[in-house]
Amino acid sequence: MVSARTSALMVLIAAATATLLLAHHADAGRVLSTVDLCQQTDYPALCRTMVKSKVNAEKATQSAINNLILQTRDAKTSASNVKADKSLMDVCNEMYEDALSNLMTSLQNLKSHDKPSLQSNLSAVISDLETCKDTFAESNAKLPFEKIITLLEQMASNSLALAAEVH
Repeated sequence: MVSARTSALMVLIAAATATLLLAHHADAGRVLSTVDLCQQTDYPALCRTMVKSKVNAEKATQSAINNLILQTRDAKTSASNVKADKSLMDVCNEMYEDALSNLMTSLQNLKSHDKPSLQSNLSAVISDLETCKDTFAESNAKLPFEKIITLLEQMASNSLALAAEVH
């Protein structure tokens, strides 16, 4: 026969186990499969290439931002060789610089767990890229590197979506 003391101990163990399971489930937003992390983005296939096999939201976001930094640097270098109106290119070069600065700050925000600033800085990257596009559009000029800017915007959008998963 089970004593009252043994019965109480079994209830306590069951409660502790349930608490641990619930705590693990609550933290599940941080550790998901790459597919699950990227499922919430606007460009899941691109996301998977950005985060590789990272399943932790923080590490995936860091990977995505690092990839975006590399692509933005390459785009800035490529844009410097483009023959287009100098005043338009000056705006875009400044926007690339601003985007890179915002991306570097985003990495610092991620490291310090400052989620609101992280999201704000990643949103600013999208605005920087849009400003470059708008500058050409307002001058009725063709943006010679529109595909690159579009790719960078998609990468920034994915980075922002991944940042939303960081807790």
